[in-house]
Amino acid sequence: MRFAAKRVHWILRRIGRSGLLIIAGVIMLLVVRELPPESSLAQVREGGALTVCVPPSLPPLLTPDSGVNQYQGSEAELVRLIAADIDVSVQWNPQPGWGDTIDPSDWGMRPSACQLVVGGIVGSEETRALMELVPYRTAEWSIVGDPGAGPTGLYVPFWGIDRGQAARWIRDQGYEQLFLFDAREARDALQRGDVGAIVSLRPVARWLAGDRQVRTVTGLPVETLALATWKGRTTINREVRRVAPSP
Repeated sequence: MRFAAKRVHWILRRIGRSGLLIIAGVIMLLVVRELPPESSLAQVREGGALTVCVPPSLPPLLTPDSGVNQYQGSEAELVRLIAADIDVSVQWNPQPGWGDTIDPSDWGMRPSACQLVVGGIVGSEETRALMELVPYRTAEWSIVGDPGAGPTGLYVPFWGIDRGQAARWIRDQGYEQLFLFDAREARDALQRGDVGAIVSLRPVARWLAGDRQVRTVTGLPVETLALATWKGRTTINREVRRVAPSP
C-alpha cells in the first residue's frame, strides 16, 4: 500500500499541474458527452405547441384580439414565424401580473408557464440576468407631438429599460413631465391635447403618433428589443435565434 501511494505521488509529480488540468478537462468532456441532450425543443415538438408568456396588452407589439386568445402585432407575427418553422401552433399565456411591480419575480411568471417570453423586452443587465435573450431589432428613443403645447408624457412599457434617462432628458429640456402607464390612455391624452408630446421608443411612438411626426431623441442610447427563453433551455433558444432577424 505504501509503495502504491509513493508510486501515485511520483506520477503526479511527473505530470505536473498543467498535465492534471488537461486530464481533468478530458474527464469533464467525457462526462458531458454522456449527458442526455437538452430537450426543450423536442418537448415543444412533442406537445405540438409553443407556449408564450406575454403581457395582457402592449400595442403595437402585442395587441389582443377581442374575444379570443390570440394576439396581433409585430412581436406576435415574429412568434408565429418561429412556431411555423418548428411546425407547431402558438399557445398564448397572458400574464396578469406583468409589470405590476419593479421586481419581475413578483409578477407570478414561472418557467413552467411557457417556453418563450415576449413583450417589449429590452436587452439590459436586468433582463440578461434572468433570461437568455435573442435580440431582433434596435429602437431609438423618439418624441411625438409638440412639447410646447402642453406637458410631455413619458410612456415606456418596456421590461428592463432605464426610464430614468428619458425622464432626465425631459427635465433637462425644461419640459413639464407627466408619467403615462396605459397605451390607449396615452394615445387618447395626445389626441385630446392633455399632453403636447410623448416620449417612448420608436415602435410605440409611431403607434401613438397617428398622423403626427415622430422625431428621434438625440442624446439617448439606441435600445435593443429581444425575445427571451428561460436559462438552460439551449435547444429552444438556438431555434429562436436561428429564425429571429438580426438587429
